[in-house]
Amino acid sequence: MKDYILGLNLIDLVSEKHNALREKVNETSGEQLNKTETHILAKLELHGMLTISEISRQIGISRQGAQKTINVLLAEGYVETAVVEGNSRDKHIVLTPKGIAVCRSMLEIKQSIEAEIAAKIGRDQVETLRKLLTEDWL
Repeated sequence: MKDYILGLNLIDLVSEKHNALREKVNETSGEQLNKTETHILAKLELHGMLTISEISRQIGISRQGAQKTINVLLAEGYVETAVVEGNSRDKHIVLTPKGIAVCRSMLEIKQSIEAEIAAKIGRDQVETLRKLLTEDWL
């Protein structure tokens, strides 16, 4: 364990663990996706279809930043635009089969990492942590 972790407050400790977990998922997946790209893919997996404006609001970046990242995901074949009848103004973004496959692969990796964590700290501790993180305390 890194010694500096012992002196962190709760917010920074959660951030450090989050970053370490995201790094491990990305390294294991072999995909060359950055944090913003994986965040957008996760939001699209959850919601099915979102506009660029909705994506930017949900992940907390500018619309221009979302557009730039989505352009990369479009070029790499992870997402595509969808036509929505009666709405020609907004660009709607959906996952492609490649994007869906990457999301499924990342889910399997996350489940595997969770199993590793449970093996180290115990299934009961993982369930307690999950319960605490899902409670309404923010």
